[in-house]
Amino acid sequence: MVGLLFIISTGSYLTASELISGVLSSPNFIEHVFPSKNLLTLAALLEFINSASVVGVAIVMLPIIRPFSQRIALTYLSFRIVEAIMLLTGTVALLSLITLSEEFLKSSTRDVEYLFILAEMLKDERYFSFQLGMIPLALCGFSLCMTFYQYRLVPRLLSALGLLGYLLLLLKVTFDFFAINFGGEYLYMPGALFELLLPFWLFIKGFGLAEIQTDNMQH
Repeated sequence: MVGLLFIISTGSYLTASELISGVLSSPNFIEHVFPSKNLLTLAALLEFINSASVVGVAIVMLPIIRPFSQRIALTYLSFRIVEAIMLLTGTVALLSLITLSEEFLKSSTRDVEYLFILAEMLKDERYFSFQLGMIPLALCGFSLCMTFYQYRLVPRLLSALGLLGYLLLLLKVTFDFFAINFGGEYLYMPGALFELLLPFWLFIKGFGLAEIQTDNMQH
């Protein structure tokens, strides 16, 4: 179940990002938002699915991690709820942009600049909501991978990839806040690879709970 939710989360978010970037990357994006409202509404729905899946992962993970560390299990759940809220804030901003774009296309010349400024603010809100959502993800993801590594719930090489990925994610967010151009999108790659490989490992092998129980019985 955890693996399936990871795939749903990753797939829905990447698809939504691809749909949105094609519209919002344009210099005069506000002119194109309302004509693309069906596409962007679909993207918003996918972002809602992503946020629900994010929380779902933490809920399903709770009884798995709690026997090893209740603090980590509850922290992971709490931080992923915060992440989901921040991402949903960005989704609401996207839906607001559709309404604003409609007003822009109907507006008189004197209102154009004002509406464009509002649109830029909503676009910035989406960006900062995403960045703020990545901070709790990086922190709780790092803690989760530490638990994976310590108790061998998944192969340690995979856990180490997750540790590296979430650490680089935190560095990426920090660099972006201070407008430091270092590493670019490459800093996302180890974490993205971990969140792609983990579900496939869980589908094939699952968590190493049986091995841990066997080791405990032997000791």
